[in-house]
Amino acid sequence: MPDATDRVRERWAAGEVGLNAWLSLESPASAGLVASAGFDAATIDLQHGAASLEDVGELVAAIEPGGAVPFARVAWNDAGMLMRALDLGVRGVICPMVNSAAEAERFVRACRYPPLGDRSYGPVRSAFGSGREQTERANAAILLFAQIETAEGLGDVGAICATAGLDGVYVGPADLSLSLELETFADLGDPVLLEALDGIVAAALNHRVVPGIHAPSVEGAVAMAARGFRFVGCAADAELLRGAAEEAVSRVRDGLTA
Repeated sequence: MPDATDRVRERWAAGEVGLNAWLSLESPASAGLVASAGFDAATIDLQHGAASLEDVGELVAAIEPGGAVPFARVAWNDAGMLMRALDLGVRGVICPMVNSAAEAERFVRACRYPPLGDRSYGPVRSAFGSGREQTERANAAILLFAQIETAEGLGDVGAICATAGLDGVYVGPADLSLSLELETFADLGDPVLLEALDGIVAAALNHRVVPGIHAPSVEGAVAMAARGFRFVGCAADAELLRGAAEEAVSRVRDGLTA
């Protein structure tokens, strides 16, 4: 049975911030390397990343030995896709473009077994045993985050956060800045965006759910944690690889010219 250690909840219980790695590459090898670096969670991006739903099982198997909780950001709020990702072993789901409480409820119901939801039984890879043990433990353990990334979702954020069974909200700054028609793009220093982010944190904490955000840089992640976000996407695999490669080339070139 896969390891069901929940490093994310351990961080929260200690009053700390859970750190999430964003995986846009489809390689199990790279996923395993990133996940073993000390992140609390690693999220497979099925919406904009290179991986497909068919890759999830192998990616989860690569993530788990490093101790990170395997998440997936699904492509859409689709019950079949949500259930399949969970059956393949992810233990956290981030659902994009949740614009209303009704959409948040639909998301949650697809991810919880009866009587809490409508999820169909048939796990391919389970960290929670089998049968009734699996359904009860999965209902208690699976983490569900609704993405707030539109003006509509921002306007209904209080009702979204009040959705029964939802564990948190996760801000997508790029789409939110586009939807708000800001002149800047995913700029975590934009005062209009910051005002919106503070409102999301307040709504989340008021309804006792976790505020999360995608902030894939050291400076951005630290700043967002200081504003109250408790689950922060602080790095992305493709950027980590590109940055390390560019640094290596630059340092060797400098050494050659010296």
